[in-house]
Amino acid sequence: MKKISSIAGVLLIFVLSALALVVIYDKGKDQKPLRYADVPPETVDWINNLGKGLGDILSSFNPIPRPTPWNNDGDLGQDPETGLKTLEDEYFIFYFPESLTKNAYLCQELAHQAIPHLEDIIGKYYYPSDMNGRKVPIYLTPDQKSFEKLMAKIYSSDRNYDNTAGITIHEISPSGFFLNAIALNGHYAFSSKAYTKNVLWHEMTHYCFFASLDYNQYVNLPMWCYEGIAEYTSLPGEKPRFSLLDIKSLKKDCKLTDNYFPYVFENYQGGHSIFCYMEEAYTLSGLKKFLKSTYKEGIPRAMQNNFSKTINQFEADWKESLSIFNW
Repeated sequence: MKKISSIAGVLLIFVLSALALVVIYDKGKDQKPLRYADVPPETVDWINNLGKGLGDILSSFNPIPRPTPWNNDGDLGQDPETGLKTLEDEYFIFYFPESLTKNAYLCQELAHQAIPHLEDIIGKYYYPSDMNGRKVPIYLTPDQKSFEKLMAKIYSSDRNYDNTAGITIHEISPSGFFLNAIALNGHYAFSSKAYTKNVLWHEMTHYCFFASLDYNQYVNLPMWCYEGIAEYTSLPGEKPRFSLLDIKSLKKDCKLTDNYFPYVFENYQGGHSIFCYMEEAYTLSGLKKFLKSTYKEGIPRAMQNNFSKTINQFEADWKESLSIFNW
């Protein structure tokens, strides 16, 4: 009798274990393989400190894989208590107060215009099908106060947003790149149609650029790179203009191996001029190849492999071009 009970107990444990495995399988069978399963600690630090308060990016690393699907059900804008209207299509969902309805339709038009341009320069646009069903969520605010109020709800930070026209908030986890939100501050961004386009395309460039990086490797890209390419892409055909004092500052302050240049304009307009020089010296095709290499192997190797230049040699050539082309 004891022997029969013992056998029954073993069988019961076996059955329960099998059922547990079936449940685990059912929960996980629809989950995609982890994209960033082995992110180095140095890359995690870079992700968490991205922008360092100088740029228009809020970034974080989440060590817990994010379950799929990544739809927009959890967006702040979906909460009726916010009072926000929505404008949704197959790729985007805009959240805005009723007073910005015209701005929302303009931004929708500009966002769709950006897609082929980003595919051309950045190398890929990330559709909802690439993001586990998530559409790009874009928040529009009418003024500084409402922008700061929105940011307090979306992202807990003591950051100052006084001079922020737009911002991109994203998260990296083992599951991949997750875009929390793009937000435009109407106090600046809606001053003209041209500037609305500049700000929106700038933030959309951040979305595609950071989604393209391989975070399983050591990543430590400098600010001039990600802000410079965002300016270059959002202002097609335009070049930054510098005074002689600006050029002197750029030549003195800016070392391409540094994480940040001392002044904001050096990272944005200075970074923009680096990509303008790159196109002048190595053609648009060379610039695109440089970006594609940078996503996988970083800037020094990308410059060496595509331009046969060390980063210091490229820096010297760029600084010389500041005087020659008189940006």
